[in-house]
Amino acid sequence: MSAFLAPIHSWVFNKIKLYEHLEKNLIDAFEDKFGSDIKTIVKSAQENYGLPLEDKPIEDLIDLSNIHGWLQGRIDIAETRHAEILAKAFKKYGQEAVDIALKVYEEQGAYCGNEAKSHFPIGTAPEIYKALNNYLLEGMPCDLVNIVVKNEPDRVQWNNIRCLHRGYWESVGADIETLYRLRHAWIKSFITNANSDFTYRVTPSEFDGEPGFVNEIVKK
Repeated sequence: MSAFLAPIHSWVFNKIKLYEHLEKNLIDAFEDKFGSDIKTIVKSAQENYGLPLEDKPIEDLIDLSNIHGWLQGRIDIAETRHAEILAKAFKKYGQEAVDIALKVYEEQGAYCGNEAKSHFPIGTAPEIYKALNNYLLEGMPCDLVNIVVKNEPDRVQWNNIRCLHRGYWESVGADIETLYRLRHAWIKSFITNANSDFTYRVTPSEFDGEPGFVNEIVKK
């Protein structure tokens, strides 16, 4: 296990921070609509699964004796807390909360897609896919759950052969289909804002008995 920070560790750390920022945006939007009651849900989730990361650089937070384990642990905390907040908000506030969450997800996807234009080449489908992975939290790099099967200028297809998120969502009783809808909306918003000549398609599938998805970035 490496005792030294490498760029890939900061890459994962920044994606965790972005996911936690999405959580904060959700909480703010829920509070604007439903008032301070949402704070009870948030407090419970934080007590159950831990607080978000402090606003400090990775060097000041990470356990250098267990870099991989620390990052995986922070993913576990962020994903489970996020799922519980959504599950309880949806149960308490119903479809209105789902609609708010969808808007927040789409807004962050759009923001990141637009930001990507300034930092990465996004002229082809493979370039958009590579940029997407600089933002989208998908476990640790060694998990290898996304397999690219078509890699052409106008089309990238990748198979998500195992969902890393489902277990977190199921553990808190969250509705799986709703959370997939949010995640896929984020991805589509990122892609269409990164390059409006492209769009996103996703189809449920199964790989070796595991539920997964066939994903595509395609030119319109």
